[in-house]
Amino acid sequence: MFRGISASKGVAIGKAHLLDQSKFCIMKYNIAPDDVEGEISRLRTAIEKSKDQMLEIKQRAGKVADKYAVILDTYLLLLDDDILVNETIEKICKEQVNAEWALTQIHEKFTALFNNINDEYLKGKQDDLDLVVQGILRNLIGHHQESLSEIQEPVILIAHSLSASDTLIMPRSLILGLATEVGGKTSHLAIFASAMGIPAVVGVKDLTLKINSGDTIIVDGIDGHVLAHPSEKLLTHFQKKSESYALYQKKLLKNIHQPAETLDGRVIKLMANIESGHELNALKKFGAEGVGLYRTEFLYLGVDQLPTEEFLYENFKKVAQASDPYPVIFRTLDVGTDKPLRNLQLEEENNPALGLRGIRLSLVYPDIFICQLKAILRASLYGKVKILYPMIVSVSEIRKANQHLEKVKQELRDKQIPFNENIEIGAMIETPAAAICIDDILREVDFISIGTNDLIQYLLAVDRINENVAHIYQPFHPAVLKTLKKVIQAAQNHGKKVSICGELGGDPIATLLLIGLGQVDELSMDPHAIPKVKKILRKTSQQEAQAFAQKALSLKSVSEINQFIISEMKNKFPDDFDHNLDYLEESPLAPMDSEDEPENIF
Repeated sequence: MFRGISASKGVAIGKAHLLDQSKFCIMKYNIAPDDVEGEISRLRTAIEKSKDQMLEIKQRAGKVADKYAVILDTYLLLLDDDILVNETIEKICKEQVNAEWALTQIHEKFTALFNNINDEYLKGKQDDLDLVVQGILRNLIGHHQESLSEIQEPVILIAHSLSASDTLIMPRSLILGLATEVGGKTSHLAIFASAMGIPAVVGVKDLTLKINSGDTIIVDGIDGHVLAHPSEKLLTHFQKKSESYALYQKKLLKNIHQPAETLDGRVIKLMANIESGHELNALKKFGAEGVGLYRTEFLYLGVDQLPTEEFLYENFKKVAQASDPYPVIFRTLDVGTDKPLRNLQLEEENNPALGLRGIRLSLVYPDIFICQLKAILRASLYGKVKILYPMIVSVSEIRKANQHLEKVKQELRDKQIPFNENIEIGAMIETPAAAICIDDILREVDFISIGTNDLIQYLLAVDRINENVAHIYQPFHPAVLKTLKKVIQAAQNHGKKVSICGELGGDPIATLLLIGLGQVDELSMDPHAIPKVKKILRKTSQQEAQAFAQKALSLKSVSEINQFIISEMKNKFPDDFDHNLDYLEESPLAPMDSEDEPENIF
């Protein structure tokens, strides 16, 4: 049995198809000075060929390509990247070495930079760069890779990694499941597999070394396991698990349009976190009541020029119109040296997580901020648009941001450009400073949104991406629960709405705890998480949730709190959280989860 990361829920059973993605052993050799121009020409030819291959894939993919255009365009931008190309050419010229060797050396340099990025989403983009470089190398060497379009029968695809182009050309009706050696929950593969309903497990070490094409395997996307050569007992077990999960999902979606209301009448809005207008279709499918967090930075990353006001306006307008009558909360630009803008030369920082990012960067570069504010205000005429400032640590930042906002409003008035004069302004509560000064901040804004990912990281002084200390990143740490309680209670005292938009907001095992901590008005999450969170809300009462949270707050250690939450949630919602369903009373698998860590759940 192999352990990995659950990227898309479900269970797949079938024959393995091992994708030929053999990495090349690149040898270094020196070239004569007269051959340097020829070597550069060979590199450029390989890059142009890679571009042509990508454009051909985009054309062949048809309507599906529209949905994943952002990913495909990222690939093309990487192939156009001046730094990647120019530094490779410079290395060829200075060291008089072959193009393959120069490219791999520059790739290693980029990889080191990615390893210093303190953002899980962008860190996952290293896979994209790896795949682009492998494509160029393949064209340099003249190596033919097996095409996914050649698959003729239902299979479970096994690979080191899969590019966006791979996912677009694969015969989706024949792909039962996916498993890769690299990738994470935020990778393009996870997004694709989840959208297509294909069970997937990523981050499985040495998978391609131990599984051969034709082997019978099981991909358990529920618990993040891959099993090879299963016994008949295991096959029966997982077949029933697959059927049970499919039925469970069907039941969840059946009542998706019912309100997220507790048994005693408390209504909590369940909203979606998105980063692209391409995701809007999923909102209706899963019952989202608007967009609780629109990550605007993804319109800025990987482009050669800063987006214009008109470009941003058209994008925001479409999102507002598509979401109406539900609200859309646009988070202003949240970038820094950990999410660098290609055309904004920022000095490299030793600790980007504590550096020039979020609202700090917007206030240092007001032209970028003002351009975005203009676009959001203009779009506010077409829906219930709100503005959210990220990475707030003080009242003065909010006041400075609002000064820019008022100037923009006056400029639009002077030009007789209409907008919502009463647009609501919110602050992200994701730093200890904001949590401590929450009363002062609440006097300056209309609402707050708690970003649990960064808040937990800063409270516990832990880099959640650093594998050496990732185990210390504990969402149910007593300090986290007490801080959330304080912030939520303060919002209630001030009569201001509070939303939770970090990963914790979409974790069903945390739902009862969160609504029990106080007057939480909204939970914003990945759209796929909404049905289960809604089911839990509709089967509990506010009073029950408060007693649950009070007990958790009385416990002193992470271990005690985790054990309490897991045990209680399993008892209250056995169909949702207990692996030991009626057909699993004598599971052929031994328990694998640490008692100190919440288990993966349906």
